[in-house]
Amino acid sequence: MPENGQWELTKERIIFTQKLVGDFIHGIDKADWFRMPSEGVTHIAWQVGHLAIANFGLGITKQRSLGPEDADILPASFPKLFGKGSTPSADASLYPSAEEIHAVYKRVDQHVAKAIEQYDIAGLDEKLDPPHPLFDTKFKALVFMPSHHMMHFGQIALLRRLFGNSPVF
Repeated sequence: MPENGQWELTKERIIFTQKLVGDFIHGIDKADWFRMPSEGVTHIAWQVGHLAIANFGLGITKQRSLGPEDADILPASFPKLFGKGSTPSADASLYPSAEEIHAVYKRVDQHVAKAIEQYDIAGLDEKLDPPHPLFDTKFKALVFMPSHHMMHFGQIALLRRLFGNSPVF
């Protein structure tokens, strides 16, 4: 079982990375969300949509059974558009608007932040079935979440710089 200090630090990291990425993408012009540099293979909209799916998966579906409170959080179209193995397209008409993607991202973050406060530390040692290639317990899924968030934050920051914006930090 994770120690209480480990659990508190993990929750802090989840909330910190959610805020960091959320604040950062809030400042990016929505007109740039579907731009794909000629040398790039992705766009901001795909990155943000993917984070919404991943955070919902790591923070909710890997932790507990879905309930009625989860029904309207993540649109059914998101896994196909932004899931692992999907291919980003510069054709914005294939996607919800940047505003809608951003709203879903924020809704997922709020939902996960509320949910993790309810998780019982004793149950976080439970093995995942099937295990993920990078982690095998509920707790390790939550520990991975901030790292995954930051990996995509780096891609978003690079896109933003390629569009001519100055560094934020």
